[in-house]
Amino acid sequence: MHRPGVLPSPLVEYLYTHRYDSPVGPLFLAVDRSGTVYRVSYSDFRPDLPSGDWETNKYACGELEYQLDEYFDGTRIHFSVNLHIDGTNFQKAVWNRMRKIGYGATMSYSTLAQKIGRRDAAQAVGNATGSNPIVIVIPCHRIINASGELGSYARRSLDAGHGRAIKEQLLRLEGAVR
Repeated sequence: MHRPGVLPSPLVEYLYTHRYDSPVGPLFLAVDRSGTVYRVSYSDFRPDLPSGDWETNKYACGELEYQLDEYFDGTRIHFSVNLHIDGTNFQKAVWNRMRKIGYGATMSYSTLAQKIGRRDAAQAVGNATGSNPIVIVIPCHRIINASGELGSYARRSLDAGHGRAIKEQLLRLEGAVR
């Protein structure tokens, strides 16, 4: 059994990880040998990975870090890295639909639920959003409350105030809030 959000060993051949110091704080990255992204997280997941299945390697994470640099500089509005998205079918539907929300746009949990054909599943969408293993690249920060309030962000790895501040910073960067 593995903890939610932690990569189970059988799905991973070998990962390269790196701590990336971003304008919103440290991000912990993981890619496989081909550069496919497995994780972008606000919390350090590496101690939870099985020993021997990973190593720290900044250069292997170079393309992801480069694209994140461009995003934070305001010159990248779409990520072009390959993603390994592992979750339930419902989570995958939520995360894949989130990837279609444009730079600088937002969508409510209930609208996202409707977009995936699950009109009454706004709370479940919120749970899937909170379980997003590849933050920023899969733009869960673009999901807001129906009232237009920002709501929470990265609540599994950040305290509520810090998470909301980062969400606001990301949305300001994109021009979605002033």
